[in-house]
Amino acid sequence: MYRLIIADDDHIEREGIKFLIHRCQLPLDIREARNGRQALDMLKEEPCDVLITDIKMPFMDGLQLAKEARSLLPHLRVIILSGHGEFEYARTAISLQVTHYLLKPIEEEEFREVLNATMLQLTLQSKPQEPDFSVDSGVEREPASKGRAIDEVMRMIESEYSNDLGLEYLAGKVHLTPSYLSHIFKKATGVSLVKYINKYRMEKAREYLEHSNYKIVDVYRMVGFSDPSYFGMTFKAFYGLTPSQYRERVGLPK
Repeated sequence: MYRLIIADDDHIEREGIKFLIHRCQLPLDIREARNGRQALDMLKEEPCDVLITDIKMPFMDGLQLAKEARSLLPHLRVIILSGHGEFEYARTAISLQVTHYLLKPIEEEEFREVLNATMLQLTLQSKPQEPDFSVDSGVEREPASKGRAIDEVMRMIESEYSNDLGLEYLAGKVHLTPSYLSHIFKKATGVSLVKYINKYRMEKAREYLEHSNYKIVDVYRMVGFSDPSYFGMTFKAFYGLTPSQYRERVGLPK
């Protein structure tokens, strides 16, 4: 039986996670921690196999806990839960080699897939080496540097968001097949690659709209859109306001 710790300062959240785990009917011995510091103390007293942790906690947040825990137990599987979709959280989680990053509210089917995948990884952990195929062979490979590939894709999005960023283009840059990149990106960040790019572009558009030296007719091109109507529709879907309405709200001319 594998050992698992749930770290969350919200009792109701912990109970909800336990409920989902029990519904998955997996062989897991579950312990609970009310904050990151308590969870780390528990790991020092008795090592475990899986850590599920919220990000926002008193005394020690989930990212700091993940960093300390993986330093203590390099093979620990870490699943981050967060109600925050900010990109810096996902980026930090990837750099810490977090196994999965899920956004709240947690979808039961996705949570089940994550737990099943984690259990499979634990089962295969004792094997000497998993198959490693090159992308040129037509077989998708599991890269020993999967996190590094995703991190590189994130850097490309940050530097090239004003350009046409297609899945095939990004996959080619990190030497993965498009389908495999899409799969590991969603698994690692909790959002699809397309949604991640759109959200990043919308964040940049909002920043540009808050500065009077940028015109709305220019902003949509600056964030990688070729059609102003589609840009306006996407912006409103994210923020509930059109770009013009947003400009008015922050007190700037259209």
